[in-house]
Amino acid sequence: MDLRYTSLSPRTTNFGDFVIHHAIERVLERFLPRPVALWDIDEQDPPLTNTDCCLVPGITHLTVGERPALEHLRNLPYPAYCLSGCLWQKNPTPGFLLRTRVFHWRQPSPVNLQAVQLFKPPIGARDPYTFQALQRAGIETIYTGCATLLLPNDGVGDDGYVLFSLGRGRVREQTQAARMLAREHQVIGICHETGDEARYRAAGWELPLVNWRGDVDAYLSYFKRASAVITGRLHGVLPSLAYGKRVFYFGTRDTRTSILDDLGVPIHAWDDLPAAVNRASAAFNRSLPDFYLNNWRLLIERIQSDCLRPARSLKPATESHSELLSTSTTPCVHA
Repeated sequence: MDLRYTSLSPRTTNFGDFVIHHAIERVLERFLPRPVALWDIDEQDPPLTNTDCCLVPGITHLTVGERPALEHLRNLPYPAYCLSGCLWQKNPTPGFLLRTRVFHWRQPSPVNLQAVQLFKPPIGARDPYTFQALQRAGIETIYTGCATLLLPNDGVGDDGYVLFSLGRGRVREQTQAARMLAREHQVIGICHETGDEARYRAAGWELPLVNWRGDVDAYLSYFKRASAVITGRLHGVLPSLAYGKRVFYFGTRDTRTSILDDLGVPIHAWDDLPAAVNRASAAFNRSLPDFYLNNWRLLIERIQSDCLRPARSLKPATESHSELLSTSTTPCVHA
């Protein structure tokens, strides 16, 4: 018998979360059948189905208070597993990269793990900060990273434009930087949150600007066909690296972006934006995607072993379940 699991519907105003959900579906379909049910955790009671467990995808903020609806997991009659969660704190100290690990000279301050305790271990960790914090707390964890790095590169090409993937805040500064880059390059902007288009148009953005239209493949196609990606978003960087694009990241440094330390991707200063195209690079720690994929396999095998007696070996499933994506919107904060 195969693992029967419930999955959460993505509900978010952050379009990067739809990318995460899509990428995790692509990973899961390598090993598992479709979910037997989707659960709208914000509004509905748990599905009444014959289910072994609930697999909660990467739209999982484990920081207390950031995702209150996770408390509804307490109502489940079966265990819930976190596949790729993250804890958030400001400004971690950059560490020293050694192969697939970043080692820090100073330990960060303790974090509240109440949300983590809603899940059955092992916990999938999206970034090294979360992985190390859970290890220090004695919680079994597997460093699964972000599934967006595992997106397939079908349809990748170079249509000659620079994709300016809009970051949070400093709207006028980004608008001015894009206008400067457009003197020498074809520049197309892409929004990452509900309301971005209105904010940037109000700030004087006159260049082409792509918004979310409910189709994750169409949205990602702009990353696939770009010559270079200038981005202030973590989920502008990671798909671009999966597609082999040159990337310039100018966003925030926090615990969520500690994965960039492992990847060897620099966080540039805002003052560097006028030179962003020239400084963009496709270089990163290329051993990590295989490392992450193997850890996804280990996590899923562990979940199967815990939920099924006897445990079943992994086998690829042929039917995709990407059509199960929802585009309803409630706030959810991610990089």
